[in-house]
Amino acid sequence: MKIFNVIKALTTGFLLAASCSALSHAGHGSNAPWEACEAKAINEDCSYTSHDKKATGTCQAMNKVLMCVRNKPLETLIDKATQPASDQKQSVKSLAKR
Repeated sequence: MKIFNVIKALTTGFLLAASCSALSHAGHGSNAPWEACEAKAINEDCSYTSHDKKATGTCQAMNKVLMCVRNKPLETLIDKATQPASDQKQSVKSLAKR
């Protein structure tokens, strides 16, 4: 019974280590960081959007190609045009009275 538990623990440890390694090297989901620096020089300011986030940073050389490396927190982009005007102007007091 002890050997079974040892084998089970070793297998679990190996699988956890392998899955963490795979996730850390998953890469980028888009080409936006590279496209943001196509016409720029190294250390020049850059930004790009991905889904509902805006990344801001500087162009840095990675494998002899420039890419935008984030040096500021991600900004959440909200499309205000899709929100009804009545929702934008409501206050906490008006919600409490309902």
